[in-house]
Amino acid sequence: MAGSRRQGAKRRWEALLARPLLLPPSAFLTLSLRRLARAHPEAFVRLGEHAQRIYLIAPTDLPLAFCLRPAGTEGAIRLVAAGDAPEAAVRIRGALLDLLQLFDGTMDADAAFFSRRIQVEGDTSALVALHNALEAADLTLADLIGAPRPTRDLVNRGLSWTTQRWRSA
Repeated sequence: MAGSRRQGAKRRWEALLARPLLLPPSAFLTLSLRRLARAHPEAFVRLGEHAQRIYLIAPTDLPLAFCLRPAGTEGAIRLVAAGDAPEAAVRIRGALLDLLQLFDGTMDADAAFFSRRIQVEGDTSALVALHNALEAADLTLADLIGAPRPTRDLVNRGLSWTTQRWRSA
């Protein structure tokens, strides 16, 4: 009992100490999301009532999670310590590489789910709305990170090369 309390207190302190370190990447990701919303507003319109929901994307191989609220140009992405993740409408878990490939459409979401490469919990209608929005937008990783238009091909090739090396390692 006392051991679990100490573990819980330790996790809370770790999450509290990590917050300042997570602010800069959260701000960068939020700017990228908002840039994406301006470039592809149709993707966000497809989310409908689910645009204001919180989607927790939790890579199983990182001590972090991404809290996504895809509210168009008002949307935000907040990085949190995995143990400090808030309540969310949908939780998506899997290896970071698999999650990246899901978001850029290079991995089949249904196959990933049924092969248990990803796990999902929560409101399936919100999850389906996000899936459909991403699929219809036909985004690349360069789009997702907000790479400037002239560099997108180069960024996509670099990210593709990196993810292939990462997968084979």
